Amino acid sequence: MAPDHVVAELNFGFWVSLLSKGGRGGQYDRQLWVPALHKAFPHYAGRRDELHGALDALRLLRNRVMHHEPIHHRDLALDHRMIYRVLGWISTEAAKEIQVLDRFPAVLTHRAATCGGGRSPRF
Repeated sequence: MAPDHVVAELNFGFWVSLLSKGGRGGQYDRQLWVPALHKAFPHYAGRRDELHGALDALRLLRNRVMHHEPIHHRDLALDHRMIYRVLGWISTEAAKEIQVLDRFPAVLTHRAATCGGGRSPRF
C-alpha cells in the first residue's frame, strides 16, 4: 500500500493520540512533537497537553455526531468556537475562508423555536 493511502486510512483518534503524553517518559514529545508535529499548528503557542485536550474534545463531539448520539444538551456555541479555535491554530486563512460557508450560526439562532416545535428544521 502506498504511503498516501496509509495516511488517508488513519482515523482522527490516531492523529489526536499523537499529541498525547505518549509512551514511556513522554517519548512522543522528543520523537514527534519537537522535531515535526508542532509544525502542523503554526499558530498555537500553548502547552501540548492543552492542544491534545482541545482536539480530544472535538474527537468526542465528532464521534457523538457520527454515531447519531444526542448532542442537544451540549453548549453547541462553545463547541463551534472550539472548532474555529483549533482550525485557526492550523491555518488562520482556512478559518476565515470556512466562516464564509458556515451556516451553523443561523441554525443555532433558530434552535429554541425548532426544538419547541414552532419552526420546522432547515439544514
